Amino acid sequence: MKYNKCVFLFALDYCRRILEAAQSLGKAEINLIGLFGCCSVYKKDLKMKRLTIILTCLLIIGKVNADIAPNPIVIKSIYSVDSCKIQMTQEYVYADLYNDSAVVVCTFNLLNLADTITIQVGFPEMNFQYWSIGNYGENDKINFKIYVNDRILTEKEIGVPPELDSVYNTYMYIYYIEKEYRRKIDSVYKANNVIIEENRTYKYQSTESYQIVRAAMTDLYKWRETKPNLGSDLWNEFDTQMKKGNFPWYVWNVHFDKNENKTIKIIYSLPSGQGYGADYRYFKYILETGSGWYGPIEKADIKLKLHDIELEALEEISPRGYQIDTANKTIEWYLSNIEPTKEDDIYVRYYNPVERKSWEKYQKKRKRAIRFRFLNPLNWFR
Repeated sequence: MKYNKCVFLFALDYCRRILEAAQSLGKAEINLIGLFGCCSVYKKDLKMKRLTIILTCLLIIGKVNADIAPNPIVIKSIYSVDSCKIQMTQEYVYADLYNDSAVVVCTFNLLNLADTITIQVGFPEMNFQYWSIGNYGENDKINFKIYVNDRILTEKEIGVPPELDSVYNTYMYIYYIEKEYRRKIDSVYKANNVIIEENRTYKYQSTESYQIVRAAMTDLYKWRETKPNLGSDLWNEFDTQMKKGNFPWYVWNVHFDKNENKTIKIIYSLPSGQGYGADYRYFKYILETGSGWYGPIEKADIKLKLHDIELEALEEISPRGYQIDTANKTIEWYLSNIEPTKEDDIYVRYYNPVERKSWEKYQKKRKRAIRFRFLNPLNWFR
C-alpha cells in the first residue's frame, strides 16, 4: 500500500503540474476522468507473482481536446530599448515555407546617425516549439543563428537583459535539476536490472529488487520536491519583468562608430503556426517590432517561397500589395519609407487537405456526440 500511495502521489503531482500549466496559459481543456482508478489498478498488480508495474495509465490522464486555442508561433523583428539614433535603413525577409515548418532569414541594415555607441540589440519572446510552457528553454539558442557583419555570434555572446537574468538562471537551474532527476531514475532501474519494455511495462527480477527500487524512487521523489519547479510563480515573474520595460527576450551587444553601417542577419527554424484542431496553418512575421528604430525603414522586402503548400490551399494573405509568382510559388511585398504598424504585419494562412478533412470529421463527431450525450453522460465523447 505504501508503494500504491507513492505512485498515486506522483501521478497526482504530475496532473497538478499539467493543470497548472493549462490554466495559466488558457490553452487546453484537460479531462481527468479515470485518474482516480489508478490505486485500484496497482493493488491488483501487486498481487501478481511477477511484479509488473504498468505506468502508462498514469500518463493517460485524459485527452487534450482538439479544439484548443491556436498555436502562437510568430516571427518578430529586432529592436533595442537603448536610446540611440540608429536607423534601420533596410529590412529583407526571406522564408522557405513548408506545411509544418519554416526556415526564415532576416537581414537588417542599420545606420548610426550619432556618435560612437554600443547598444544591446534583441528580439521579443518567440516560441520554437508547440505549446511551450516555459518562457525560456534550455535549447533556445540552437534554434537561431545571429550574424553581425557576417560574423556568427557564439552562445556566450547571446544573453538576456540584466532585468531578466535572475529569472533566466532559475529556468536553467530547473532544466538542470530535471535532467539530473531523470538520470538518477534511469540509474536506479539500470542498477537493479529492471526491464522496460516498449509499452512502458516495468518488470523486476524479484520481490527484493522491487522493494529496493520502491525505496529509491520514494527518496528521489522527496529530493525532487525540495527543488524549484516550472510553474505559475516563475511565469508571472517573467511576465512582470517583461512588462516593466518591454525588454527583449535575448540580447547581444553591437558597437557602432559614428555614421557606421552594420548588417545583422538572423536565421530561424521553427514550426508553422497552427489553428484550432489543425484546421489551418499560418506564417506570421511582425514587422511592427521594427518601428522602434530611429526614423522610417527606407526599404523592406519580404519574400515567401512555398514548398509543399499548393497555391490553391492559400486562404488569406495580408497586407495588400503583394505579388504572387505562380510559376515559382512565391509571395512578395516591396515596401518603402514605412514606420510599421500592426497593419503592416505579414500573415499567410493556408491549410493541409488531410488535416482539414480530419478536423471536419472531428467536428461532425463532436456535434453528434453532443446531441446524444444523455445516453452516456460520463463518457459522452468517445
